[in-house]
Amino acid sequence: MKLCLIGDFSGTPDEGMKNVSRTTYSLLSQRHDVIAVTSRDILKPQTQARIRAFNPQIIHYLHGPTIKSLILLKYLKMLISEAGHSVKTVVSATRPYFPKITQRFVPYLKPDLVLTQSEKFEKFFKANGCAVTFFPNGVDLSKFTPADAEEKATLRRQLNLPEDKKIILHVGHIKANRKLDFFMDVQKKDGVQVVVAGGTHEKADEDLKDELVRNNIIVIHEYLKDISVLYKAADLYVFPIEDDKTGMPDSYNQIGAIDLPLSILEAMGCNLPVITTRFGALPRLFNPQDGFVFAQRKELIMDLIQAMPADIDAGTRNMVVPLDWSQVVEGLEQRYRMLIKPSNIGFGYSIQPQ
Repeated sequence: MKLCLIGDFSGTPDEGMKNVSRTTYSLLSQRHDVIAVTSRDILKPQTQARIRAFNPQIIHYLHGPTIKSLILLKYLKMLISEAGHSVKTVVSATRPYFPKITQRFVPYLKPDLVLTQSEKFEKFFKANGCAVTFFPNGVDLSKFTPADAEEKATLRRQLNLPEDKKIILHVGHIKANRKLDFFMDVQKKDGVQVVVAGGTHEKADEDLKDELVRNNIIVIHEYLKDISVLYKAADLYVFPIEDDKTGMPDSYNQIGAIDLPLSILEAMGCNLPVITTRFGALPRLFNPQDGFVFAQRKELIMDLIQAMPADIDAGTRNMVVPLDWSQVVEGLEQRYRMLIKPSNIGFGYSIQPQ
């Protein structure tokens, strides 16, 4: 197949959407003719000429969407159609945002297929006449692997982390919408050390960063070539971002994470126990068990942190085995083929983690 992927391929892959872009391109390009286009370059005439000359069968906008990305997809489809070629458009709804004033235009700009993750956004796109199927992010299970006690101790020494405390980890941007202030109360508990690793893709909230440090939280704000070492050194992964709204967020800055956070999948790949809110796609993918717990309130999360044994066999890695990137991308290829050569099978997704 001839595929055009539009995403964020710039800089270092220390952010969720960049990770998705690069991994998808890397795996698809092994078997197909693929071009990668950075989204901010779409308006450049040379970029449009490149896409038109390539004549893709599929144009896939890997992130968002916003009204701008739908307009761009519609325009690119028209551009290629003018040359007498047929192309199908796909958009991944990993972090949708449509202000109310723009929502009325979605039915007129709908792509050929929307890959959704959370149920609330699936309902939104279906209500606007879009063809929709659930489709998850993935995790590299060859990179994110469990660590035994000896490796964990070695990594803590290398990272200057305490060996005699329960390490509670959170990975994500250092911004207020990540609800990081929650960890200040966690850090006050005996025998606990909170570690927050912030990506360098987006500018950090320096005031928040300083406040975390003042509260004795270890903040790692630098590019780590192998982020898996942090997960392997930790005892527990905590995700406190709440997703209370049933509809579209009031502002883009209100969105604290993509609908299926890669950091949670990566922690599970390392077999870490996870305590999380019922955020985005998580409730539809995972059933709670001893090592994977949903919590509705911050107070309950705090109780669970204290109750979670440091030496628990979490069993979370088994939960994400169906989400290894290789399997996820094979499912994506299936979606593409069905768009190019439609059948009556539908777009149901077969991978069902437990």
